[in-house]
Amino acid sequence: MATAHLIEPDPPHQRPTRFSHLVIQSPQFEEMTAWYKTVLRAKPMFENGVVCFLSYDDEHHRVMIGSNPNAKPRDPQAAGVVHFAYAFDTLDALLDSYVRLRDEGIVPASCINHGFTTSFYYKDPDTNEVELAVDNFDDREEMDAWFATGAFDRNFFGVPIDPEELVRQRDAGVPAAAILQGSYE
Repeated sequence: MATAHLIEPDPPHQRPTRFSHLVIQSPQFEEMTAWYKTVLRAKPMFENGVVCFLSYDDEHHRVMIGSNPNAKPRDPQAAGVVHFAYAFDTLDALLDSYVRLRDEGIVPASCINHGFTTSFYYKDPDTNEVELAVDNFDDREEMDAWFATGAFDRNFFGVPIDPEELVRQRDAGVPAAAILQGSYE
């Protein structure tokens, strides 16, 4: 059985305090900017038709999109970043986001309960994968206890899920923990 080991961190002053932002170049500047504004509910901090700095919190920008008309699509088999992930605090927030996006015509390419997270994977206009997710446990101790059961060793990919079914269960009053942990089985 594989085990996760916490690496003893360097002193706090020798490591970053947070992830700040990502930068994307695109030949589809307008489409990409509109998509990230919609999906992340981000507001432009600066936008001039060539670059757009977007933020959805107190950071000056979380995503920067730059226009590059000569940018070529990436080979999906190339080494490199697979996806960007954004976390929600609650299942309700993830599902409310799903419904809002669905109603605007933006639907996930796939949805998976990974056991420790429930993740909806979207494709932006340039086909970059963007994960919107929620942790399946209330705290790190519960998550660590779940990992210790070996369930992740037996199925580290996860279980495909239907977001509409999760919405139906939520709307029927099923508790979030039962939905999140029950859909992995």
